[in-house]
Amino acid sequence: MVTVTAFRSVETEDGDVYVRLILSGDLEMDDSENTGNFYATTRRASISCTFDEQTAQSMIGKELDGTITKVSVDPYEYTLDSGETIKIAHRWVFAPEGQQASIVDIKSKSSKAKAA
Repeated sequence: MVTVTAFRSVETEDGDVYVRLILSGDLEMDDSENTGNFYATTRRASISCTFDEQTAQSMIGKELDGTITKVSVDPYEYTLDSGETIKIAHRWVFAPEGQQASIVDIKSKSSKAKAA
């Protein structure tokens, strides 16, 4: 089960604006690679939607059947809030219950199912 926790408006290179829902999974415990201590975290992903901002706002708190899954992708650079740039080779993707998570390559419009 995942919960809609927020939304954000995104502007494309063409100047079009659309809304993405921000999803959060259940509370999980993970261990630090540096200290070995456990900490609480949630997996987060975003999905496109056809909603305007008012409708997206009303979706906050709604629960969806499914999971947020780690999917392998081509490496890319990501800048942390601290300003540090790191390389990442995965994304967190929402998968509806009973379905496998996949990434769609927009350039070739082919679906890549690469569960990590």
